Amino acid sequence: MKIKGHYDVVIAGGGLAGLCLALQLKQRMTSIDILVAEKLTLPNQEAAHKVGESSVEAASHYFQDVLDIGDLLAQELPKFGLRFFMSNGDNSDIASRVECGPSHYLHFPSYQIDRGRFENGLARRVREAGVDLLDGCRVGNIRLRNEGHAVSLRTSSKSEDVSCRWFIDATGRASLLKKNLGLEHSNQHNVNAAWFRIDHAIDPDDWSSDPEWRGRLKESRRLSTNHFMGPGYWVWLIPLANDRTSIGIVADEGMHHFEEICSFPKALKWLDAHEPQCASVVRAHLDHRMDFRALKDYSHDVKRVYNSSDRWCLIGDAGNFVDPLYSPGSDFIGITNGFACDLISRDLGGEAIHALTEVYDQSFRSLSRTYLATYQRQYPLMGYARIMTAKIVWDFVMYWGGVALLFRCSKLCDTAFMERVNPLLQEFAYTNIGMQAFFRKWARASEDADPQLASFVDYSEIEFLAELNRRLTMEHEDEAVVAQLSRNLELANELKLEITAEALLTSKLVLRNEVPPSTGHLTAMFETLRGRPTTVEA
Repeated sequence: MKIKGHYDVVIAGGGLAGLCLALQLKQRMTSIDILVAEKLTLPNQEAAHKVGESSVEAASHYFQDVLDIGDLLAQELPKFGLRFFMSNGDNSDIASRVECGPSHYLHFPSYQIDRGRFENGLARRVREAGVDLLDGCRVGNIRLRNEGHAVSLRTSSKSEDVSCRWFIDATGRASLLKKNLGLEHSNQHNVNAAWFRIDHAIDPDDWSSDPEWRGRLKESRRLSTNHFMGPGYWVWLIPLANDRTSIGIVADEGMHHFEEICSFPKALKWLDAHEPQCASVVRAHLDHRMDFRALKDYSHDVKRVYNSSDRWCLIGDAGNFVDPLYSPGSDFIGITNGFACDLISRDLGGEAIHALTEVYDQSFRSLSRTYLATYQRQYPLMGYARIMTAKIVWDFVMYWGGVALLFRCSKLCDTAFMERVNPLLQEFAYTNIGMQAFFRKWARASEDADPQLASFVDYSEIEFLAELNRRLTMEHEDEAVVAQLSRNLELANELKLEITAEALLTSKLVLRNEVPPSTGHLTAMFETLRGRPTTVEA
C-alpha cells in the first residue's frame, strides 16, 4: 500500500478503539483522509490474546447502531448477562453458592466477542471505507506542530514520515503520547489480573448434578460472563467462539499479592486454593491451554484525554482504564470515540472547538471518577454475599439508569442537554459515592460474611431492573430522558433507604436519624437471601 504524505488524522493503534474511531470518522465525513498504523501483522488470530471479550449494553448500542456493524455482532455469541457466584465455605460446590444472575435474556442484547475475529471484520470494513490501514507498522517519533504533526512510521522494509492535522493515540497500555507528554496519573486502585484461554468449552452447568440447581435455568450458564467471587477477588469465565473459554483472575493487591498469580503454575495453585472447581476443570484440560498473561496494577488514569490547541486525543486504554468487573471497556471506547469524532469533524469543518474540548475532557474524566467509586476499596466486599448482591443491583441501577441511558439516547455530545441535566447527574454521582461508602460501613459491622444459603437472586425478574433495561431499547425525546433520569434518581434514593434498613437488620450497624423505607422494591431479594423463597419473583 502506498501511503500519502499528509493525512487529516493519523491513528496509532489498529485495535478495537482505533478501528472503531476510523470507521466512525469515515461515516461522519466520507472525504476525510485517515491512516491507521497497527504494529501487529493482520489478520489477527481468532481468540486473540486480548482482554475485553465481554461487552455490555452501551457497547452493543455503539457497535450496532452507531457504527452499523450488526452483521459482525451477529457472528458473536449472544451474552446471557452478567452472572455472579458468591463465596461459600471452600467453594467446592457451586450449587451451595448464592447465585445472582438472570433466568432469561434481558431486553437489550449484549455479546461475548472474539476480539481477533471481530477486529479482523472491522479491519476489512475500514479498508472498504477508504481508510489506509498499515499493519506491521510501528509509530516512532511524534512531533506535535502547529503547521501539522510529524509522525515517524517503521515497517520491516522501510521508515518514512507522514504529517497530519490530528494525532490519535489508540496504542492501548503502551500509551505512546500519554507517556511522552507526562499525562500519567495514579488512581490509587491497586488491583492485579492474570488470564489465559483454554481451547475447550467450559460450562459451569456441568459443575453440579443437583437437579434443583440445574433446573433453575433453561438457558446455559456458559453463555453468561460468569464471576466467581470471594474476599478481595473475582474470577471470570467467558465463552468464546469455536468452543474456547477465557479464564481470568482479578484480585486486590492488599489481599492477594501479584506474586501469587504472576505465572500460570502460580495462578493454577491460587485457583486450587480459592476456586477449586474451576481449577479442577483447568487441570483436566492443561494440554488445551493457549496462552497466559498477567498484569500488575492494571488500573490507570490520565490527566487529560483531549487537546484542541495541539490537536490530539487519547482513546481506549491509551487514556485510562478503571476496572473490568462489569465489562465496561468497550463502553469507554464508545464514549471516548464519540467525543473525539465530534471534535475532529467540527475542527475539520472550520469550527472553533477549544471550549467544547474542555467540556468533553472534563465530562470524560468526571465520568471516570464516578466509575472509580464503584470499584475502589470495594474488593473486600466480594466476600459478603448479602452486601455484594445488594451492591450489584445498586450498580446496575447506576449504569442502566444513568450513563447507559444517556449514551443510548445520543445525549453525551449534546452540550445544551447535558448542561440542563447536570444537576441531576451530580446528584447521581454524589448518591453513588455515598452508597459505595455505606457498603463498606455495612461490611465492617457484619460478623457473618455469607448467608450460607444456596439462594438464587434472579435479577431478570426484579421488576425495576427489567424496566430500566427495557427502556434502553426505546427511543426518547429530550423531555422523556429528563423525566426518566428524575425517576431513576428517585428510585435510587428509595433503594438507598431499603438497603440501609436491611443493613441495620442483619448487622451490628447503628445509625442516627434512621429514615424507614416506604417502598419494597428489594423485599423479595432480601427474603431470598434470608432463606425464605428460593427465587425472586416479579
